Amino acid sequence: MIQKIVTEKSKGNQVIANSVKTKIILKGIAINKYTPTSPDDLAVMQKLREIGLEFGLYV
Repeated sequence: MIQKIVTEKSKGNQVIANSVKTKIILKGIAINKYTPTSPDDLAVMQKLREIGLEFGLYV
């Protein structure tokens, strides 16, 4: 879900991707802590949905 937000918002621009990652970190989600095989955390997923909506994305 994190990668989907970064990919959709940055559209391949690495500078924007880094900016999006920073914004996610500043909103309290340690993106390096999560991998595609990490168990789902419903609270984090809800927070990511809210961040996605702030960015104009529907995840």
